[in-house]
Amino acid sequence: MSVLQIPPGQFALSARLDDRVRSLSRAAPRASDVAFPIFAFVGALGGMGWKIIDVAGALGLDFSKAPVLARCRLSFERPLLVERTYTVTARVDSLERKPSRTYGSADHMHLTAELCAEAPHSAARLHIIFPGS
Repeated sequence: MSVLQIPPGQFALSARLDDRVRSLSRAAPRASDVAFPIFAFVGALGGMGWKIIDVAGALGLDFSKAPVLARCRLSFERPLLVERTYTVTARVDSLERKPSRTYGSADHMHLTAELCAEAPHSAARLHIIFPGS
């Protein structure tokens, strides 16, 4: 159960944006309407109803202390396609304060953001560590 209600958002995945990301990453040109897989991550963060800084603030976490992305796991139900607008639903799966050798204490947030268009396409599961007080 989520500890916070994040409003849904949208991410418009254009062929132009896909072509630009492919070019920057030196990936092969797109041969069909299937988008570059990194858009599971880009779309998740870019399309969330709130920015990560807003989620952190709503949870009482200090974004100015430079949180660290500890892990990102992407999963796919089906490929993301260009020229589609995806609904992005996000939820905080857990938030736990743990002892830290580096920070004294740290808050570990696990967040999932899913991209859907008629059906689920992808999910980004993020583990973000916020230095404690």
